[in-house]
Amino acid sequence: MFIFSYWFSRLVAADPGRKRLKTASKATISVITAVVIMLIVLKAAGSSQITAAILSGVIGLMGILVVNDETTKAKKVTTVLVALSSAVSLGIGSFLSRYGQAENVFLVLLVFLSFYLQKFGIRYFSLSMVAFMSFYFASILHVTFSQLPWLLAGVIVGACCAFIYNFVIFKDRPSNVLRSSMKSFHIQVNLVLDLIIELIQKKQIEPAQIKQYNRNIKKLAEYARVASEELGNTDPHDIWPGVTAEQMRLYVFDTVMLLQTYSPAIRKLSELKAFNHFDIQQVLLKLVESIREAQVLNENPTHSLTDAAQHLQELRQKLSELEPQDERYKDWLYLIRRIETISNHVIDEAYELQQAIVKQEKQPQKEAEEQEDEEDNDEEKGLKPSTKKSIQAVITAVATLIFGSFLSPSHQYWALLAGYLVLLGTETIGSTFVKAVQRSVGTLLGAAVGFVVASYVSPGILEVTLLFICVFMAFYFFPITYSFMSFWITMMLAFMYDMLLGGISESLLLARVLDTVVGVGIGLAVSALVFPKRTRDKITDTSVEYVAALKEFVHTYLHRFTNQYAFANLADKGMELEKKLKQLHVDSDPIIKGFVGRSRLQQFLTVFTAINYYAKHLVASSTRNEAFYKEAEFHGVVKEVEEKVASNFTQLEKALRGERGTYVYTLEDVRQKIEQSLDYFDTSVQSRNLQHLQLLHNIYYVWKINQSVVHLAKELGAEEISNEE
Repeated sequence: MFIFSYWFSRLVAADPGRKRLKTASKATISVITAVVIMLIVLKAAGSSQITAAILSGVIGLMGILVVNDETTKAKKVTTVLVALSSAVSLGIGSFLSRYGQAENVFLVLLVFLSFYLQKFGIRYFSLSMVAFMSFYFASILHVTFSQLPWLLAGVIVGACCAFIYNFVIFKDRPSNVLRSSMKSFHIQVNLVLDLIIELIQKKQIEPAQIKQYNRNIKKLAEYARVASEELGNTDPHDIWPGVTAEQMRLYVFDTVMLLQTYSPAIRKLSELKAFNHFDIQQVLLKLVESIREAQVLNENPTHSLTDAAQHLQELRQKLSELEPQDERYKDWLYLIRRIETISNHVIDEAYELQQAIVKQEKQPQKEAEEQEDEEDNDEEKGLKPSTKKSIQAVITAVATLIFGSFLSPSHQYWALLAGYLVLLGTETIGSTFVKAVQRSVGTLLGAAVGFVVASYVSPGILEVTLLFICVFMAFYFFPITYSFMSFWITMMLAFMYDMLLGGISESLLLARVLDTVVGVGIGLAVSALVFPKRTRDKITDTSVEYVAALKEFVHTYLHRFTNQYAFANLADKGMELEKKLKQLHVDSDPIIKGFVGRSRLQQFLTVFTAINYYAKHLVASSTRNEAFYKEAEFHGVVKEVEEKVASNFTQLEKALRGERGTYVYTLEDVRQKIEQSLDYFDTSVQSRNLQHLQLLHNIYYVWKINQSVVHLAKELGAEEISNEE
C-alpha cells in the first residue's frame, strides 16, 4: 500500500506546474484540430490536396512550440507573423522549385538566418524556424504554384488553431501555474519526510535507502527552482492574500535546507547509536510527523504547526538535560542542535505564511538594493557566437545537401534536417556529441518500433490515433530527454509515411535512419572543426560565473554585520547560485558520461556542490534580521574576513582561467585570533561575549566556503599564504 501511495504521489508531482502536460496537450490538440478542419474543408471543396491538411497540422504545432516571447502581447504578434513567415516561405518555395539548385541556395540561407537572427531576439529565431520548416515542407513535396492556394489556407487554419489554443482555451494563467508548482513541491516534501521517518525508525540504515533519499532530494531541489521561478512571474498575494514573494521564497528555501540537513545528520545519528536514546528518537519522530501534516498554505490552518513548535520545545528540553561533557552524548549532540536550528526556521516561516493568509493583509515588500547594470566592455574579439554558429550551420547544410543527394536522391533533405537540429541549442563539441548520439539512438529505435507497429495496424482511425499519441509523447518528454523525443517523432513519421504512401517499406525507414546518422555526423564534425568550442572551455566560463555570483553572495552576507541598514535578499541569491550550479552540472555532463578526465572533473564538481551547501547554510543563519554588530572591534574583524575572502574568490577566478601567479589566504590566523579572544569567564563582558559567540556562529560556514575555495585554487596551482605580503 505504501509503495502504491508513493508512486501515485510521485506521478502527481512529476510535472511541477503541469507545464509539460499543458504544452504537450496544447500542441497535440492544435495539430488534431487543424488537420480535421482542413480535411473537412478539402472534402467540402472536392479537393484531394491532403498535403494542405498536413501543413496545417505542422503550423498548428509550431505555432505552439516556437512562440516563446516574454509577454502575452508579444506572443500574439509573433503567432500572426508565423502565418506570414510560412506563407512567404511557401510562395518562394513554389517559385524556386522550377529553378533547380536555387531552392537549395534559399534553404541554406534560411538555415543561416535561423541561427544568426537569434542575437536579435527570440521572435526572429521563431520566424526563421517556421520559414525553414515551411520551405523544407515545400521542397520535399515539390509544391507547385497551383497547389499554393490550398497550402496558404492550411497555414491560416493552423495559425488560427494555435492562436485559439494558446490565448483563449489554454490561456496562460500564471497564478494556476504557481499554485500547481507549490502543490508539486509540497507533495515532494511529504515524500521526503516519509523517507526520513523510515530512517529514524530503522535500527540500521541501508545504502539503498540513502540512494532513494538522495534521488528524492534532487527532485525536491528541482521543484523548488521551478516554484522560485514562478514567484518571479506571479505575485503570490493574488492566490494567498497577505503572502509576499520574499516570504514564500524564504519558506521554500528553508524547507529544502531542512530536508538536506536531515539526511547526513540522521545517518550519522544512526551510526552513533543516538536513537538508542528512546526519548530523543520519539521526539524527533513527532517533530517530523507534525511538520509533514502541516498544511502551510491552507486558509483554515491545522494545529500541526503548533504541535511542531511544541515538539521542538520538547527537543530543546531533552538537549538541555543531556550533559555535553558526557562521553555518550558529546559526539552527536551538535547534530541534534543542527536539526533543531533549521527546523525552527522552517516552522517560523510556515507560521508567518499561515498568519499572513489568515489576516489577509498585504505585507510591504522590501526593496532590494539597487544595482546598476554594468555594461560589459570586454567585447569578444573576432566573430560573435551567433555568427560562428551560423557559419557552422551553413557548412553543415551544404555538406548534408551534397551527401544527401547521393544517399537518398528522393529524400535529400532528411540529412539536412538532422544536421540542422543537432546544432540547434548546443554550444560545445561535447553537448553536440551527446545530442547526436541521442538523436541517432532515438531515430533507430523509433524506426524499428514504428515499422513493426505500422505493419500490424491498418490505415484508419487507430493509426491516426497512434500518430497523435506520438505527437503528445514527443513533446511531453522533450524537456526530459532528447532521445525520447526523437523516438516518438520517428514513430510518428513511420505512421505518416504508412498513411500517405499506402504502406511502409524497410528500405524507406533504413534510408531515414541512415540519413539521420549522416546528418548528425556531419553536424558533429563541423562543430568540432569549424570554430570549435571545447566543453572544458564552457565549464570554465560557467565556473567563473558561479564563483563571481558566490563572491557577491558572501559579500552581501558579511556586509550586514557592519552596515546597520544593509538589506540582503539571500534567499533569491541562494536560488540563483543553485541555478548556476545546475548549469555547471549540465555543461559537465558530456565529460562525466565519457571516459577522459571525468575523475578530476567529478572531484571539482563535488567541491562546488559542497560550497553551495555551505552557502545555503548562510541563508539559514539564525540572525537573518538583526545582524548588525555595534562593537567597533567586530567591524574590523568582519571587514578583514570579507576582504581576504573576496581576494580568494578573485584569485580562484584567475586560476580557473589558467592564469599563473595566483595566491590564496587560509584565514586560519584570523580564525584563531577570533576564537582565542573570547573570554568565557569574565562576567563583566557577558553581553560582548554573547555577540562574540554569535559572530563565531554566523561566520562558521564562511570558513568552510573559504577552505573549499583554497582547496580548489591550490589544485589549480595557486600558492597558499597565511598573512598578506
